[in-house]
Amino acid sequence: MVDEQEGAEVITERASRARDHMANERTYLAWLRTAATVMVLGLAVAKLIEPSNARTIAAGAILVVVGAVGLIEAGVRYRRVNRELEEGRFVTGSLSGEPLVAGVVLVVAIAAAFILVLI
Repeated sequence: MVDEQEGAEVITERASRARDHMANERTYLAWLRTAATVMVLGLAVAKLIEPSNARTIAAGAILVVVGAVGLIEAGVRYRRVNRELEEGRFVTGSLSGEPLVAGVVLVVAIAAAFILVLI
């Protein structure tokens, strides 16, 4: 009876660990989609808004750079959370202000790009 309980605990632990890793991967993919969307928006602003001038190109460049930084941050975050999961430490969600900072940077970049386009 004891062996069955220990086996059940191991299976439950593996299932929980697998769920955690899959959730981390889904979060990583969401960050990638967001970063790619911001980069595409930057390219669209730079190429499709008429008249194309230095301001529209600068606005597009701001968005492309912010998207590229988002790609880098997504990879760094994914690796860090993966390492924490493997080590049994779960500090990312409680101590990290990354999503808030990323959101603020994204909103400021979009606002700056559109101000450049509208001026």
